Parts: sequence; C-alpha cells; structure tokens
Amino acid sequence: METHVELKTNSKMFCRCHVLDTELPNESLCPTCLGLPGSLPVPNKKAIEFITLLALSTNCSITNDGMFHRKNYFYPDLPKNYQISQFDLPVGTEGSLEIVVDGEFGTVEIERVHMEEDTGKSTHIGSGRIDSATSTHLDFNRAGIP
Repeated sequence: METHVELKTNSKMFCRCHVLDTELPNESLCPTCLGLPGSLPVPNKKAIEFITLLALSTNCSITNDGMFHRKNYFYPDLPKNYQISQFDLPVGTEGSLEIVVDGEFGTVEIERVHMEEDTGKSTHIGSGRIDSATSTHLDFNRAGIP
C-alpha cells in the first residue's frame, strides 16, 4: 500500500510560494514551481526536517546521503513535465509502525519514506469526468507542495 501525506509547511518544496488554502485558482505561483527556464529550485529546509522526523518516528533506517531525481511524465496538471522525488534514494527504509485495531495490536512494515512534490489539480467541467467534460480547468496552487 502506498500512502501520501502532505507536509504542513508554509511554502512549497522548491520555491518560496506560500501554501494557500483557497478556492481561487493559480494564486500561488512563480517561475520555479511552473518550471520556467532559468528558474532554480531551493529545497525547503522545514520539509526535509519533517520527512526526516517521519522516517525516525516510523523506526526507519536513515540514509547518510540524500538525493532528488526528476520523474518525467507529461500530464496537464504537472506544469514542469517532471516531478522531483526521492524515490531512488529515500530518506528512510525498513521501518515499522505499531498499531491497534479493534483492541488487537499489530505491526505495519514500512518499506520506505521519501519526499516528492504534489501535482496541480484538474477540474473537469460539464460532468466531473474527463471522458464527457466540455473543458478542463487547471489549478497549479498545490503543484510543488511537499
């Protein structure tokens, strides 16, 4: 099972655009989170601290080296046409989490804890489904959120 968790940072992962809780589309954008030529990413220190704390709290082995990779794919809601990820070299590996379900104790094995940035949001107008939509609106506010 794969689980995604949004880190509660004030800014996006590789730029200083604020993480906004708004229904207004495309209010928190810059050349970096849109992947425009010449823009340079700067890692969000707080996000790296949070992902490391998550790996530690799930009893993972922490890697000595960190690395980000570009995962290339071409979807309309991914403005850069790549997603920055730590999939190949995660922050933490081989962890576990103790849980209680209906009074029974158990252990969930954790294969990896890694960071990747979120994509934008596609809204299909006319039906809510892509196959019968009359148009699709793109909102990049959440693109780049760790």
